[in-house]
Amino acid sequence: MSELDSKAEQIREKQISRFENGHFDALVIGGGINGAVAALALRSHGVNVGLFEKNDFASGVSQESSNLVWGGFKYLESYEVKLVAGLCHSRNRLARSYPSQLTETRFLATLDASSPFAPWFASIGANAYWAIGQFATKRPRYRSPRTIKRLEPSIEIDSLLGGIEYSDYLLIENDSRFVIQMLVDAEERGAAVSNYTTVIEAERVSQKWKLKVRDQILGKEFEVSSDVLVNAAGPEIKEISEMIKTETESHLVFSKGVHLVVPKVTDSGRILAFFDETQRLFYVIPMGKCSVIGTTDERVEKPEVSVEGADIEFLLQEANRKLSLSRPLLKEDIIAERVGVRPLVIAKGGVDQDKDWTELSRKHIVEVNRKDRVISILGGKLSDCLNVGEEVVDGLDDLGYKTVKPSSRWHGEPSAAEKSIFFHKAKEIVTEKDSIEKLWRRHGSRSHEILKKIETTPTDGKNFSEIIDYCPAEISVMKDYEFIFTLEDFMRRRSLLGQTIHPEELMQDDGFKNLKKCLFD
Repeated sequence: MSELDSKAEQIREKQISRFENGHFDALVIGGGINGAVAALALRSHGVNVGLFEKNDFASGVSQESSNLVWGGFKYLESYEVKLVAGLCHSRNRLARSYPSQLTETRFLATLDASSPFAPWFASIGANAYWAIGQFATKRPRYRSPRTIKRLEPSIEIDSLLGGIEYSDYLLIENDSRFVIQMLVDAEERGAAVSNYTTVIEAERVSQKWKLKVRDQILGKEFEVSSDVLVNAAGPEIKEISEMIKTETESHLVFSKGVHLVVPKVTDSGRILAFFDETQRLFYVIPMGKCSVIGTTDERVEKPEVSVEGADIEFLLQEANRKLSLSRPLLKEDIIAERVGVRPLVIAKGGVDQDKDWTELSRKHIVEVNRKDRVISILGGKLSDCLNVGEEVVDGLDDLGYKTVKPSSRWHGEPSAAEKSIFFHKAKEIVTEKDSIEKLWRRHGSRSHEILKKIETTPTDGKNFSEIIDYCPAEISVMKDYEFIFTLEDFMRRRSLLGQTIHPEELMQDDGFKNLKKCLFD
């Protein structure tokens, strides 16, 4: 399944050797955002931790989000003030910790007669949201239809009563890359992490968990043990629980969400928000040189989902109804599709009533099974990931471990001082300021290695083409650190390329051919 060169094989062998017949304090099953933040938090608190992901890292739910880091404004509708306060707190921490990767972005929510709220009421809600978020963003503002048209000519205003402009945060790159960078950081701190490794057996023997694992890359099986298991399998948490013969007190239901990537709708950088015909918010969100429209919210029984014709028709219809474009968006305009499920938690004792399942909280629950020494993470979202990580550490403490408080912040980008040193050096080697900022945002401390390669071979600092904003020096470092084993790993999850450039355009691009050679030759 892989396209490994000899160097990549060596990296993989070294990666797997850390697990073979080894023993860990904790082993995490699942390499999405919950697993990634658990591994990073545990390792940063002195825990000997390993992580397995059966596919590529962040290849499930964590690659299908709206790329938003937000405090859950819409949850105020159901008066979940405590949840919103927690999400805002986590959002603010993430924004401070990852200032190069998250950008404060204005949302413009339009309201007409069919919307569930009048503009004056929405304005009160927006200011309450701002206050709950500790005034960490720009102040909300009411916008008249006339002002909305001036700010965003692409919005249809004929039926508008007004709108609200407020702030949250957007990932500049993408959700999956954010997750993978967290795993790379965990690995550099001493965690053992591996994608394409499937846990095929697990049992409790002599007060320890013994696992049999299959490496899909090298085609070998090995055994490993741990004191504690962390079930971070997302929508598949039940399947892992059944394999290890444990049960969670809470359980999940699933909501299917679809996004469509289309040519850029607005150049403003704003996120446009509308109420669809079901009175549910949907968005037009910037993604690189494109826009993302979505999402849907459909109850499904299983986490395996796909984009259906009805999903496409609904999103295009709603977008065309709310937007005033030179021509309507058509199926032919779709560059890529994003589809996944939201795992929604029904807590112990809760009732799954289909009629109001959409009101189920998007909160997470971390359960600690003291008898079997299993920590299970149910639900959650990227915005709340820091809280998840710390609760997992608390769970290990609850099981009798004395974790070590880190001497510095356990998450986030390198220090401002290191960033300053990099920028000073980069100005001597890379002439474009945007390129310098891009390198730092994507790679942090590893940007220094990229600079050295460019300094040695200046041509390796030139982008592969006009549409591929990566250079050979970047790819070389990514191969060393980011666990890339297939072209899709890179195109879909380490970059935005697979989501923002039409496949036909890629196939005709000589730079794309050179990129593939650089990755796998």
